[in-house]
Amino acid sequence: MNSKDVDKFIELAPWVYAKSYSKSFPHCYTTRDRVKNNETFEAFIQYMRENGKIKSFYSKQYLYFEHNGYEYWEMGRPKKAVQVINQAKIQDDLKYRYPEPQKIDGEILLKRLKERDKYVDWLIDLPEKNSDQKSELMFLMNSERKSPNIMDHSRKPFKEYKI
Repeated sequence: MNSKDVDKFIELAPWVYAKSYSKSFPHCYTTRDRVKNNETFEAFIQYMRENGKIKSFYSKQYLYFEHNGYEYWEMGRPKKAVQVINQAKIQDDLKYRYPEPQKIDGEILLKRLKERDKYVDWLIDLPEKNSDQKSELMFLMNSERKSPNIMDHSRKPFKEYKI
């Protein structure tokens, strides 16, 4: 995905206002189902991660991609399990942005996300899976709110995913 593709994705994605967060953290979101193209959806996620920067959201850390006065983020699930991409006006001066993470934290988080995505792809492509591999894949593909497969901090203990 290049910058023109990013502009096109942002323009064409059906963004929905998140009513439940209207007072605490106003933002919009789009979903995999609304976008209707898994390849484009995942390409945008990859672009966000590779061109994003790490920011705090209270005690959590996420990779945020900034573009034309807005920031875009997802919750740190495996790329194939992400169902929601969020969008909000950039407001880095608010209390939830502190403490500010170090640049190395973003590099660590991105590396861990990439390793896990590669592992998920390997598991999905595995022609025959044993019961442990099936369970692991179910865990990694969980897209429920607050599921334990979310990588939301560079220093959070997490399994290393090696093939």
